Amino acid sequence: MKKMMKFICLSSVMMLFACSDVDVAGGASGDAGVVAIKDREIAGVTQKGPFLTGSSVTIQELNGETFAQTGKSFMTVVKSNQGDFSVKGVSLVSQYALLEVEGYYRNEVTGKSSDGMVILNALADLRTRNHVNVNLLTHLESGRILNLVQNQGLSFTAAKKQAELELFTSFGFTKGSTAPEDMDVFSEDKGGAPLLAVSVLMLQDSSSDAEFSERLALAAFSFAENGAWLGTDRMKTADWAMRSEIAIDSNLSVLQKVRKNLESWNETVPPFEIYVNRFWSNEYGLGVCSDVNVHEVRRNLNENSRYYLDEFVCNPSGRWSLIAYRDVEGDFNAAGVSWAPRNVGCEKLPWWRSPESWNDEEVRLSNERHCLVYGGYFSEEEAEEACPEGYRLPTRDEAQALIDLYGSAEGAAVGLQSVDGFAALMAGYETLAIGDPFFETYQMAGFWTSTTNTWLDSAFNVYVTSHYYLKIDSNGATIDSSNVKNRPNWNYSVRCVRDF
Repeated sequence: MKKMMKFICLSSVMMLFACSDVDVAGGASGDAGVVAIKDREIAGVTQKGPFLTGSSVTIQELNGETFAQTGKSFMTVVKSNQGDFSVKGVSLVSQYALLEVEGYYRNEVTGKSSDGMVILNALADLRTRNHVNVNLLTHLESGRILNLVQNQGLSFTAAKKQAELELFTSFGFTKGSTAPEDMDVFSEDKGGAPLLAVSVLMLQDSSSDAEFSERLALAAFSFAENGAWLGTDRMKTADWAMRSEIAIDSNLSVLQKVRKNLESWNETVPPFEIYVNRFWSNEYGLGVCSDVNVHEVRRNLNENSRYYLDEFVCNPSGRWSLIAYRDVEGDFNAAGVSWAPRNVGCEKLPWWRSPESWNDEEVRLSNERHCLVYGGYFSEEEAEEACPEGYRLPTRDEAQALIDLYGSAEGAAVGLQSVDGFAALMAGYETLAIGDPFFETYQMAGFWTSTTNTWLDSAFNVYVTSHYYLKIDSNGATIDSSNVKNRPNWNYSVRCVRDF
């Protein structure tokens, strides 16, 4: 049996305003006046993901001038796992009503039913409608509408128009023609894509419904008071959203999992991924990605982001991504050699050097960021085993041929960084130093080869075998040697070639 958890904080924003008994002059000012509702059937769809069968739906009567609840209500339950409901015989003293749904919902990320119950609201004008959907956007706008009406004297119509514009702008979306109470996550024509994007952004891959509840409550309070989503959760969500698009170690990305789950519930799933991308790229200050600026590279300019100053590329698909995860089909072919499209990731590192092995959270987060942005950093010995099946380390000659392709060392340094080609990442190098182990990030890149050289270490009168590597910096692209006298314990990137 599921543990019942009612997160009343989700409705507390509504209670803050709707339950007020203050005599407010604003109310319906500027509207058509107070109009009673007689014997109506009110229907709609309740969606977080879809609320489950048996979830309760309540229509609260509101005073047409003060918007305070009168105490009269009509109740029903959700009829199916698609979240649909209907209430017959609804008669109200005014056209304004507060709809509340409470229950379990289908979790888009896990694909399962939620462990706890949540509450969502919608504030509606029923003069010209008998259909009202209840979802995250209606929930977020409701508190703002009441604040504008009760505390700033706006008419309901003006308050709703302002609240919708503020809501969409805060998520970096363009306000469409579909009102939140008409949106349906399974319908592209009814604003399903932005609604589903907001649902995923609020939910994320929370380990508990309580975390989701708290995130949503904070966002709702912020919208109600400021007309914008403020606070640290916003940037944390942006960073999460960027990572949610990335499939690591050949597994599905979070957004791919969400789509797979949704498609198992309904045949039609709108392109919500576009709006998730718009949200985080807008937070990073990247601007628009379109046919005009395909392959343009821009830095994340938001200092509050974990990925501040990291570089992102505008893809032909119209979305921004980390350069390492740019749109690419197959290997990069150069001088008769097929190079893998990205660096080997941290999943090939020995466990004791993986980010998960660090107890210090700051170090772990720093390592995780470098893993995502640049891939893993490998010692010479680790590099020999790093390439996945079907690939191998390049030889020195193959790396040199890559340089020769551009005619000169200077030309190769520029050409090899092109995002529509090899896309070399200026990852710098890693040492075993205490503290931040990453050096010369943004300044140089090193890629191991399988070719070794043997040299005499005169200090110890012994011969040492070390690997050559491809080095790229502002001076050019060259083949260097990992002479331990001037390269002590430096770990570089690995880019593999296909082993035919």
